Amino acid sequence: MGGPGRALVVVLGGALLILAAVPIVVPLLDPQPQTAGVQEIFDGAITEPEGWVRLHGRVVPLDEPPTPDPQGPFALLVDAETPLRSIVVVTDAEADADTVVTGHLAPATVTVEEELPIEATVAGTPPRVVPDRVLLADPVAHPERTIVWPLAIPPAVLGILLLIGVRTGYPVFRPTKEVDVLAGPLNPGERLPAAYGGRIGPNRSDLADPDAALLLVRRGPRGNLLTAQPLPEGGGVAPAPVTIGGGWTSGRLGYVFTVTESVPALAVRSELVDATFLFARVAERDRVAALITVER
Repeated sequence: MGGPGRALVVVLGGALLILAAVPIVVPLLDPQPQTAGVQEIFDGAITEPEGWVRLHGRVVPLDEPPTPDPQGPFALLVDAETPLRSIVVVTDAEADADTVVTGHLAPATVTVEEELPIEATVAGTPPRVVPDRVLLADPVAHPERTIVWPLAIPPAVLGILLLIGVRTGYPVFRPTKEVDVLAGPLNPGERLPAAYGGRIGPNRSDLADPDAALLLVRRGPRGNLLTAQPLPEGGGVAPAPVTIGGGWTSGRLGYVFTVTESVPALAVRSELVDATFLFARVAERDRVAALITVER
């Protein structure tokens, strides 16, 4: 393949790889708050430039303002992993035993003097509250980044196959283990039309522009023999059939892929034949394959 066709396949393969990158790249563009614990706020370990954090814990509404600035409503978030650490949150959320809160840290002078409910303590011991920060909660907690990897697999595989095909040259043969279990071998006297690329006796054909062939079965002294007969263009005299077998024979089931389609195929290697046969249906391919030894 060359010229415009090759360029088109390269563009299509590149576009598929770009499409495969979308489910990965787009989530990476979504800014995320720093996932932290309340102890990290005590330690000054928040590195997010705007103090945007994600905390996990228990939300307990407060009845009295814990700061001189009445910017409430206020609640106390008790850290899920370290329940003896907590931070005041500016939020109107109801009490929740297990929640995720995102928001921005803001400086404040914090003093919690009211008696806390038992669920906000550890066996009656109240948690230590961050004394110089409050958390201005987002109206809705920002969701964690999710990368849907499976969506990237189909376009990535297709794009890679197209680019490999351009590199190695179309058509491309790919083996398969898929067989039609209902297909029985050809019987003596049966004939099956096919196309071929490669060598049948002295006759040669290019797989990119295959010629017609006729596969037929005849009786031999030791059983049925599969033969291949190239068919000349224009209806001339056909050469004699060539026996597939008679010494060593091997075959591989698969498909031949072109830019626009895939065709059931059987690659045959023997003393007189070194060709890839193309069939209209999988069952036809497998009826021929049943007469020779194929690799699994």
